[in-house]
Amino acid sequence: MDYQASCPAPQTATIFISEDQAEQEPAGRLDLAAAATRGDTHRDLRPATSKDCRPLPLPVAFVGARAFVGPSFVDLHHQQANQQQAGLPPNLFFTTAQRSLHAWRDGRPVLHPLTGDAALSLLPQLDHDRALRVLTAKPCHGLVLLYRWPWHGHYVCNPSTGALSPLPDSKMPFRMCDRYTLPNTVVNCVSYGLGYDPAAKEHKVVRVFYLDEGGSAAPVTACEIFSIGGSQACAHWRPAAQRAPICTMRPSTPAVFFSGRLHFLQREHGGCIITFDVHDETFGSLMPPSDSGPHNVTFQLTVLDGCLCLQYYGDDDVQDTSSLYIWRLISYDGAGQWEQLCCIRRQSWPEAMLHSDRISPLEIYRGGDGHRKIMFATCAPTVFAVDADVDGGGAPEILLPPPTGDAAMDSFIETNSAASRSMYTFTDSNSGSHSTMGLLEESLAPVGRASEEIVFSSPSTNAWSDVLKWLPARSVVPLSRVCKDWRAVIKSDRFMQLHAIHANMGKKSPKITLIDPFSGLFWTLTRQWRELHPRNTVGYLFCPRLGCRVVCSKPCHGLVVGSCTTQDTSFDFICNPTMGYYKQMVYLDPAGDATFLAGRIGLGYDSRTNKHVRVRLVYHERNMDTRNYQLGCYVHLTDTEATWRPISSPPRPVAEMQPVHVDGKLYWMVDPNLVGTKSSPDGCEMLALDVGTEEFEVLQGPRCSYDEITSIVELHGNLCVVCSDRDANALDIWMLEASGVWAIGCRVELGEFLHEYLSEETAPMAVDPTDGRLLLCTGRALGYYCPTARTVETIHRLVGQDAMKFSPLLSEESLICPYIRFEKATYSVDM
Repeated sequence: MDYQASCPAPQTATIFISEDQAEQEPAGRLDLAAAATRGDTHRDLRPATSKDCRPLPLPVAFVGARAFVGPSFVDLHHQQANQQQAGLPPNLFFTTAQRSLHAWRDGRPVLHPLTGDAALSLLPQLDHDRALRVLTAKPCHGLVLLYRWPWHGHYVCNPSTGALSPLPDSKMPFRMCDRYTLPNTVVNCVSYGLGYDPAAKEHKVVRVFYLDEGGSAAPVTACEIFSIGGSQACAHWRPAAQRAPICTMRPSTPAVFFSGRLHFLQREHGGCIITFDVHDETFGSLMPPSDSGPHNVTFQLTVLDGCLCLQYYGDDDVQDTSSLYIWRLISYDGAGQWEQLCCIRRQSWPEAMLHSDRISPLEIYRGGDGHRKIMFATCAPTVFAVDADVDGGGAPEILLPPPTGDAAMDSFIETNSAASRSMYTFTDSNSGSHSTMGLLEESLAPVGRASEEIVFSSPSTNAWSDVLKWLPARSVVPLSRVCKDWRAVIKSDRFMQLHAIHANMGKKSPKITLIDPFSGLFWTLTRQWRELHPRNTVGYLFCPRLGCRVVCSKPCHGLVVGSCTTQDTSFDFICNPTMGYYKQMVYLDPAGDATFLAGRIGLGYDSRTNKHVRVRLVYHERNMDTRNYQLGCYVHLTDTEATWRPISSPPRPVAEMQPVHVDGKLYWMVDPNLVGTKSSPDGCEMLALDVGTEEFEVLQGPRCSYDEITSIVELHGNLCVVCSDRDANALDIWMLEASGVWAIGCRVELGEFLHEYLSEETAPMAVDPTDGRLLLCTGRALGYYCPTARTVETIHRLVGQDAMKFSPLLSEESLICPYIRFEKATYSVDM
């Protein structure tokens, strides 16, 4: 290559060094401080003749911060900066549950020069939860594929820079939803692969689906491509140039990239390997070695020493099951030509390593004695090497040892061991990749722009989104089927947030919906139906069974949570009535106090992260006689975290009263029966949780007795406490003003309506912004109270069946449906 022609302008930080200079400063070992002092970061050091020069292999952290680099320089830098040094094992990176990447170079962890932490880089886009799983342990031109278990999507990552980009529609792909078979099974699965096209200088993520509904329907195979960089980069997946052949993909097993092709493993068809040419986007096939045992055993693919290799354990009938056989591909001619690279006999291994699961080779390197060493990794994680030039491999050489007494090394090993154990517990045992580690390459390769950034970079897309955000959710959803560009817009988090705000603007009467928490069905009480049936009864399908108690929250950015309990069961649920979305949640602590219903689950919204936050309070112990209690609090970032996460315990016990969300905080009423005081001259106490900081505080409530309080509610964006005046059959609604002072904002006179609206059973739900009337609910009647005329207009009631009550909730226009990708949504019934 003519380096002179491809060199950037002198003002960039591209540094060339002559062969004489290279001898003085070996590759990858340039003194950065000295270079900066000499001014090498700002001048061109090209010698007179370009044939005597080569690009200096600067570390990524140095080049990336000081230079604008193009695709040609990225290729040159990747080639020069990753030359393996003789006698040293390859560099590794580890993913952890702390959202960070750890590096391991030259047999030691890389420590931060200032903090001393073993962190290579932090991944700020991720919330701390489960560890990232490394799908492609062998980098593809500097990039790797990562996956967050469970159902939290795939990511393209450059470990050397810490750049991370989520892949769209990868948590649970649209093709796999709304099917009768469960996702990620042998009949409903997808396999991902990452390849690089040197001609177009772009990475491509390729995924192949195998969908089989059984019966008379034929299996469906599809291939989709997501381009990263290059001229074909877009915000959504596109079909491959050639249609995918019918092939039974192996679930959760990533493809292996080699020689411009991605290699996908099949579950059947004699172990045939499906190949995909990344440049031409065409399919082919490759057979495993015909004179060996892979046809009868499960084998895996990898790339070792620049060759495509196949590994498997011996068959029970023909080969030693404790031996690991590795074959390498010689040629693609015909069905493929293979030769056996080595046979690793594990009989001489230590007992602990002999029974280790998921041993996978990472790379081959030259040891200090000149022999070829095969580096292996386990799920521990333990990294070791065996000698490929010795018959049977010999005894393993531990590279990443168990605890040694070195504080830095021990901390590094323990952190990554915990992450790997977490992944081992929850991953498929037949998957080809379970590791939290991979090979580390120095690379400046970009991970591409985020899907939303690409989508909204178009002026026409922004114009359409400004129109669509005002439409009702039920009108927007069909438009997502118009084209992939519109679908990418409508399914983006950015548009969903905009739609949730703008579609609910203006003065609109509350949208009332009835719910059956056992079936997940909704019944929307439209104005037209109420006018036609002013005194008709509600269908008893939407009245929970006798002895059932149901409580619901007000909508929070479109979502509603609630709880349901009977003599036999107790569960919580989350729903979006507008979209007909409903999901039950099993009670968090089966050994806890299941009688605690109202108050145990709340829903907030963190405007800083634009995430819904579910909060659960669990009484692990509650004794009213002794006033002993143990109250735990757990939070869950909806559609982000995999599990409920405990936080600090509330400083006060909470009463059985549904919490309310106002301005980023959740409010509960303190339980006086556990505190030991039912009346106080200062009034009642309330508990507040900031969903952003996850910190509790105790607030002074209004000057009223605990016995008078029936509910807390949000009205007009203010926190309100509802008190019952039983003697007058009236409600006093206390409002917390902006100054922090409590005052009675409204008094609801229900004396004339005693037969239908008993004050201790009546709860305000919302204020109609069109006329200022207050929506009241007793569970058997719904009505609007006019504060000026002091009248009640009942819009719905139950007639007969005195023991039954319906469960109304309010709904907002919203497209947000957490977990909709892997669970079917139910559908509402508009009347």
